[in-house]
Parts: sequence; C-alpha cells; structure tokens
Amino acid sequence: MRYTKNDFLNAENKTITIDEWIAIEENDLLHHTQVKSIPEVHIVGTLQFDGNTLVFSNLELDGVMIVLDSISLEDIEVAFDTTSQETYSFKPLEDNGDEDIIVVKKDIVDIKPEIFQAILYEAPMSITRVPRDQYPKGDGWQLISDQDPKEAPIDPRWEKLSEFKLDDED
Repeated sequence: MRYTKNDFLNAENKTITIDEWIAIEENDLLHHTQVKSIPEVHIVGTLQFDGNTLVFSNLELDGVMIVLDSISLEDIEVAFDTTSQETYSFKPLEDNGDEDIIVVKKDIVDIKPEIFQAILYEAPMSITRVPRDQYPKGDGWQLISDQDPKEAPIDPRWEKLSEFKLDDED
C-alpha cells in the first residue's frame, strides 16, 4: 500500500481509489499491543494529490481483530468499523500550524502505518466473555467488575463508626 508521486501524477484527477482486503498476522508492532492479529480488513477510500506537495487520505476500514480475553486469555474476535484521514507531504513544511502532516521519504506515501494506527485505536482496553459468576476468586479475594451494581460490604472494623452522629449542622 505504497504509492509514489508519479502514481499520483498519472492517476485520473490525481486521485487514487482504494478498495482492498488485507490481513496483518505477524507484525513486530502487534507484540506491544493488546491485539493478537488482524485477519481481515477491508479498506475503501481515496488518496487525493493537490498537484504540488500534499496528499489527503480519506479511508474507511472495517474488519475483525483478534484480542485476548482479559480473564481467560482465550482469543476473542472483535469487529471494528472506523475511518481515518491523514495529510502527507512530499516536502517538509516550515509552518504547518496545528495540523499533523506526515512528511514522506523518497517520494513514497505508505498508508500501512495509518491503517494500523486507526485499527489499534478501536481495540478494547479490556474485554471478556467469562460470565460474572465465573470470575476468579480465592481465599479472601474475588475479582469484581466496575459494572457490578453491588456495594462492597462495610469493613467490620469501621462499622462501629456509623453509630456516631456528628453535630456539623449548627
């Protein structure tokens, strides 16, 4: 998914249309994320060259990623659907304001890092398919969820304090 400046100059209206399926199975960057693999991604969009130095990407990505269950460590398929827009430049810009413009090397626009980053933003921080009644527990501890409506029981060492009434209402 690499395109040269000449590819853009030869394209009709200086626009390259993308409609491809890719997979990211083994990647060094995946080892440092919660995503185990990305078996299928459908990429649809355009790369539009302004005729001078800038290329604007407008991509829609949908597919499936494999992440580890936060409790059981089993593989879970998670569907995603996201968009990505980036601006690339063939020349360094002195003042680009607040915009994040990616300066390309050797006149080649590589959109794989953009695709990879957009998918990783969609990865869940934690996910599990284990029912709450099967969460791990042990002697004096249990795993709870932040979505559990139950309040934790009052520690018996502090329970006696609830009997005291303070006169702060004066």
